Amino acid sequence: MRVALVIAIVAATHVASADALPNERKPITGFRVEGPTKLRTSTLAYLVHAREGDPVAQNDIPRLEKDLVSSELFEKVDVALEDDATGTGYIVVATLDDKLSWFAAPTLYFLGGNKAFGIGYAENNLGGQNEKVLLYGQIGNRDSLFYGAFLDPSLKGSPLFMRLDIYPFRRTLEEFVNPTDDPQSFAVARTSTTTYLGAGALVGWNFRWWLSSDLRLRAAKVTYSDAHAPDDSPLALPEADGYDTTLQWRVTLDHRFHNFGVTSGPYLQTFAETSIPGLDTYGYADIWLRAYYSWVFFSSHQLELRSNFQLGYHLPFNEELVNGGVIDLRGYELEQFRGDLRATFRTEYSVPITKWRFLAFRAIGFYDSAYMAWHFQRASRDYLANQPEGTSWLRNDVGAGLRVYVKAVVLPLLGFDIAYGIEGHSPEIYFEVGLTDF
Repeated sequence: MRVALVIAIVAATHVASADALPNERKPITGFRVEGPTKLRTSTLAYLVHAREGDPVAQNDIPRLEKDLVSSELFEKVDVALEDDATGTGYIVVATLDDKLSWFAAPTLYFLGGNKAFGIGYAENNLGGQNEKVLLYGQIGNRDSLFYGAFLDPSLKGSPLFMRLDIYPFRRTLEEFVNPTDDPQSFAVARTSTTTYLGAGALVGWNFRWWLSSDLRLRAAKVTYSDAHAPDDSPLALPEADGYDTTLQWRVTLDHRFHNFGVTSGPYLQTFAETSIPGLDTYGYADIWLRAYYSWVFFSSHQLELRSNFQLGYHLPFNEELVNGGVIDLRGYELEQFRGDLRATFRTEYSVPITKWRFLAFRAIGFYDSAYMAWHFQRASRDYLANQPEGTSWLRNDVGAGLRVYVKAVVLPLLGFDIAYGIEGHSPEIYFEVGLTDF
């Protein structure tokens, strides 16, 4: 959820001398923010990925403007370089006109048989320092949860960043039969309820504006209940209650540029997680690798490719990998496939349809492919008879959808997808209103 700012045109008195050569480089000697804005000067420096002493020239202005637009805090961007008092350096000047930096809205979604209503609040520029606050709660027939997070992407203007989060939820989860010889089966083998009371703390370091690494300590109390078959006869619980305490490490390369909802560039992330002995009940580990790339055509068309590989060792039930649903396999039931090895691929093409007042409409076409398998199961986990090690599934889907954006908010506030599972011959419809991030 990103909320935009409007940047007004900088005054002519702030423009560098017309005699300045476009490639004449001078060091940055200061930053200045003007206009009706709460953005702090130090935050401006962070958003343009520059600091005092960095050399710039007039022909760097498009790059500085691109960085500001990419932050997705601004609706219009105009940067000027003003000669300092000595004439030997430049002051980076921006006159900003803030739009509402916070956003509150109800949410409503229908994801297969999963229905929920919630309320979310997001502050995207707390104190004018680009700090983020997210509070979201929902009640649903399967998922009831609360999520709260605070992110400071640059502590006191330094490369250090931190995040605090809390995430309790209660989820009704289904395990499907998924016979390997019948891809059209959507039968459920067991339904159970997972209650998770968790929180985490993260610290990280920005090596460059596009390269960071972080560590996160996460702890949760997990309980399982109400396991039953489709005829309501009781079944064994899928997992024992316990404490899920892990240390997570990530390295993220994010060189994407965002231009009012259209993205270009690469994204690569590696992730490793391991249980902490003595504090964790389950004793597991997992690794992830995500790679995305987006291209822009005709100024506002976007083609995005996404790939994702994950491998887990002795994963407990609440941490098992899943496929199916709006995130990775839209032509199948939500979390229809479970396992400890997952590979997904998505290609999605997005085009603008029209704009009407403060609304923008975009259409998408997509293809999803996903592979799921069992290889490193736990001895104490109660696996179903249809979940032996070595079992695997490969599924694909195609579909189309609609996104509706509000001008002041970058992420879509309404999403509607129709997907068709190729092997399952299964149409699925997904609809979400409010704080949508398909």
